Amino acid sequence: MKLGGWLVMLTVMVLFLSFIGLDIAGLNPISEGMGITTNSTNSEVISADLESSTFWGRLFGEATFSLFGIEFTAGILIILLGTGAIIVGLFARGYDTSLVILPFVVFVAGLFISTFWSIIMYVKDFHEVWMTPIVTLLFMGLGIGFVMSCVDYFAGR
Repeated sequence: MKLGGWLVMLTVMVLFLSFIGLDIAGLNPISEGMGITTNSTNSEVISADLESSTFWGRLFGEATFSLFGIEFTAGILIILLGTGAIIVGLFARGYDTSLVILPFVVFVAGLFISTFWSIIMYVKDFHEVWMTPIVTLLFMGLGIGFVMSCVDYFAGR
């Protein structure tokens, strides 16, 4: 399977585990940081307020950077630098598109590892010895397949 398929599959799996009410998925700290709070029993969204979240405060809050005598927030600076990189990339013929994909791969891998470890800890709390190897086997198979598709994608360039 190609890398894009693995990225979508692992992201949907983590979202599914989060939406069915498991507080152990690695997505919960990210959604809480973005101001989205959910009910842990039925996964109903209680509130979603991005502008008062810590994520918004770090990007567009009071912390500023000075560039050429002009004060920028971190979010505006990221937008300007990203737009500049895209414009330079359009005119440069030899840029590598894998540099654009790499942050998504690293994010999904971290999210998958966090979710995997949380589920292993959750299963160990059941004190059923036979459950841990089964869950480990399933997640290790997914992890090995993801790593193999990453190697295929980045080594094949």
